[in-house]
Amino acid sequence: MNTKKHLSLVLLGMIIVLPLLTTSCFKKGEDDPFFSMYTRKARVTGKWDITNMESIIKTTYGNDVQIRTTTTVDGLAWERYIEILNTDSTRLIIGEVIEGRNFVYFDREGIYRQTYEYQYTIEQPIGDDEGLLMTQYRIFEEASGTWNFLGNIDDYKNKERMAIVIEESKQITQILTMEINEDSEETPTWSLDSTYSTAIKYANGQYCTIWELDMLKKKEIHTRQNINYFYQGTVQGIGGPYFEVGTVLQTLKRQP
Repeated sequence: MNTKKHLSLVLLGMIIVLPLLTTSCFKKGEDDPFFSMYTRKARVTGKWDITNMESIIKTTYGNDVQIRTTTTVDGLAWERYIEILNTDSTRLIIGEVIEGRNFVYFDREGIYRQTYEYQYTIEQPIGDDEGLLMTQYRIFEEASGTWNFLGNIDDYKNKERMAIVIEESKQITQILTMEINEDSEETPTWSLDSTYSTAIKYANGQYCTIWELDMLKKKEIHTRQNINYFYQGTVQGIGGPYFEVGTVLQTLKRQP
């Protein structure tokens, strides 16, 4: 093959291939791979397990009471540490994530859904060595809405961040109890004590959060959210305004 024909074939190959290698395939986030064969949209689309999470939120109420809540998830292990700031009051709650019920879903057409379900148990003594009252809290949370990439705003690159617009959120809390008494011949079992549920629909754009994509791979995503919200929460005239600030870090692993 003569040199001129060879160069022509090389140039033709470059013309065909280069448009496919869009900037969406190159590194954006701090820990991104330098290059991926998949576009950023293809890497995000799908169903993801939340395998790790660290949420540190400080809540300030109208009466100047401040509470810092640190929630961590490591696999199926769930833990929450609550501190009332400027006091000695703290509380540690240890529980577990319900397997298969803690995931995020990104549809190719921009549909978003997140499900988060966990449980924890509190033990209280009954009288003087009469036994234990076990109270179990099972919390199911779900949010749905839309997602899209953000452009190169300020110091962020194009498609380095995602906007999640929540259109509806739901929460169901089940409270179960069980008494354990060594003198009883009956096998203790859980009984449902009460159920509480809430569902909120939001106007378009009313509830929006930004996810920074620190790492975006085909099988793993690292996200960061900076929380800075103001709420006016009242139910039948009871409640008041409060502020939330903090960060949420998540590691997502693609489901098989």
